[in-house]
Amino acid sequence: MNSSDPGRRVLLFSSIGHALMHMMTAFYAVIVLTLAIAWKLPAEDLLRLYAPATILLGVMSLPAGWASDRFGAPAMMVVMFVGLGLSSIACGLVPAGNTLALSLALCGIGVFGAIYHSVGIGWVIRTAKEQGHAMGVNGLWGSAGLALYGIVPGVLITLYSWRAAFIVPGIVCLIVGAVLLFEIRRGRIGDRPMPQMPGVQVGRGNFWRVFSVLSVTMALEGITWAAVMYGAALVFQSRLGDQIAWIRDSLASWGVVTQAVLWVGLATSTIYIVSGIAQYAMGRRVIDRYPLKTTYVVASALQVGAMLALAMGNGYVALAGAIASAVLSSAAGPVENILIARYTPSRYHGLGFGAKFVVALGASPVAILAIAWVRESTGNLELLFLGLAGTSVVITLVALLLPGNDRGQEARAPAPQAAPAE
Repeated sequence: MNSSDPGRRVLLFSSIGHALMHMMTAFYAVIVLTLAIAWKLPAEDLLRLYAPATILLGVMSLPAGWASDRFGAPAMMVVMFVGLGLSSIACGLVPAGNTLALSLALCGIGVFGAIYHSVGIGWVIRTAKEQGHAMGVNGLWGSAGLALYGIVPGVLITLYSWRAAFIVPGIVCLIVGAVLLFEIRRGRIGDRPMPQMPGVQVGRGNFWRVFSVLSVTMALEGITWAAVMYGAALVFQSRLGDQIAWIRDSLASWGVVTQAVLWVGLATSTIYIVSGIAQYAMGRRVIDRYPLKTTYVVASALQVGAMLALAMGNGYVALAGAIASAVLSSAAGPVENILIARYTPSRYHGLGFGAKFVVALGASPVAILAIAWVRESTGNLELLFLGLAGTSVVITLVALLLPGNDRGQEARAPAPQAAPAE
């Protein structure tokens, strides 16, 4: 990339971080299926080991945001890459059957994964010329990471072992962190304050109105998002079981032996491949052109149908519902980020985004524990997704309280100037 366009370089590293963070904070949902067989433990019990990590993934967003305001976004992104890489490698090296060691290593993934959203999203928005487009690109990479959370462990487990599914992504993280540090020291990566947006009044009243509304909607959406992320593999394992068995048998007749986890992983990856493409398109065609409030309310309302499809549909309908849910979340998430960036003073961006993701990601443990409890009680997840359909109605009603004068096409940032390294 040309050094005269630092915003594009920032977008590249932030987007890579978005992809790796999402993949590495979600791939345990697929790895656990094989780990349960290898360790001869129930998948539900092993899934619970990740609950503390998901708590840290939310709670640590706030101190990560504070550190970003103090030490700079570029430096904190290096910390994220290195810490995430070392933690993932540690997961792959735990002794067989040692659930405590695995839980502690997973907590490392939660702690360092928490850095990304409170640091990387604001970094992109501050340096972008077209915020909707930049968020669309960044979201596409994030969705690619979510798509890879099924493919990467599925392939690595099939070719090698569950340990490789942790260790290989960890090594990639360390390499990216080293390259970013090199770029910072060369002065090619930096930051800048948030430019003022026409028609947006940054004041205490508007800030608290936006953040109060979003605190409710983001917490409830966080539960929905996590329920789809961690529950979809379990839904597909049961409802697509016959189709997966047919594919495996057909391939076996040609001498190609595959594990069921590979096909479950591919099904979950399909969700985020489609949603990533949709998020990029919406960043270009929707968020930069239409009122943010309207986009947010419509996306929230349509989640009701997606949850009903996951609750009551057969394998293919459930897959379509999961894809629809991810697409709609891809529309809502960037709107939340842009609203927070516009209504929060630049010097508090880290804290603002940290607070957002304490709320949004802090809800994930609720979803994980609910998945385990509902599945143990009923044998499936129908009741969970029916409840989330009702939750989506509540989100829609609360979202109507957002300010309604914020049109994306009126708020293009001036072209970023060369930013000094921090």
